[in-house]
Amino acid sequence: MIKHIFCDLDGTLYRDGIAEKDKEAIRLAQENGIMFHIATGRVYSHTVSIIAEANVKGYSICENGSFIYDNKGDCIYRGTLDDVQIKKIIKLYNSLDYIDKNDDIIYFKYNGKVILPVEGSSVGYFSKGYSVENDILEREKYNSSVGNIGILSNNHEKLERLVDDFKLYFGNEFDIYISGPTTMNIVPRGVSKFEAIKIVCKKVAASINEIMTIGDSPNDIPMLKNIKMSFAMADSKNDVKSKAGFETPSVADAIKMAIDFNNEISGI
Repeated sequence: MIKHIFCDLDGTLYRDGIAEKDKEAIRLAQENGIMFHIATGRVYSHTVSIIAEANVKGYSICENGSFIYDNKGDCIYRGTLDDVQIKKIIKLYNSLDYIDKNDDIIYFKYNGKVILPVEGSSVGYFSKGYSVENDILEREKYNSSVGNIGILSNNHEKLERLVDDFKLYFGNEFDIYISGPTTMNIVPRGVSKFEAIKIVCKKVAASINEIMTIGDSPNDIPMLKNIKMSFAMADSKNDVKSKAGFETPSVADAIKMAIDFNNEISGI
């Protein structure tokens, strides 16, 4: 029996807006006793309007698992980078001779906000919803509030090189991956959407076998490959689709399968 659905936002539920059929499917799921949750790389402040529009009743896993919020907006978990780790990441970023700091821009998901040291709209990932704070790279303390550091670049080969260099330098200290066409991410080791799902499961007394996941990007792979009933969007890249149990053209279609599965088990 599927009792909980954890769904990615960008490229999954949110695709230049939320489709009406997806909103209706979420409503039907929740009416049929399936709680719908969000699992996103976004900071919480960039998520609340989507939660309201889709009338999501469940938890919100944000910043790829670094923060979890309940349906009242209270933070129930944080897995953040410490000051020493942050300064090491900044030091390596500053040392790389192929980095153009106006085109390959480091950013911080810090205390629920997205902060860049310079204007970043030229990269295309952030057109709004971020702050420019010129001293962000020089601060002494970050108050255990940074869950995710990323680097933006329109050059995908450079992003791949960044991932290789950061992994070579830091080994297994962090989880480092490309999460979109213009973005690589650095998060604390062991922080992921799947690990956050396990935390929520303890809160709601659910087993992993009662979970369904839906996603489309590399940062969704942990919650796709570790959940039996997992769905990758049909237009995802093959490395993502290969880790999921199923493909789906829409969130609504995946939800319908969960409802049908439950009805079959119940003999309806």
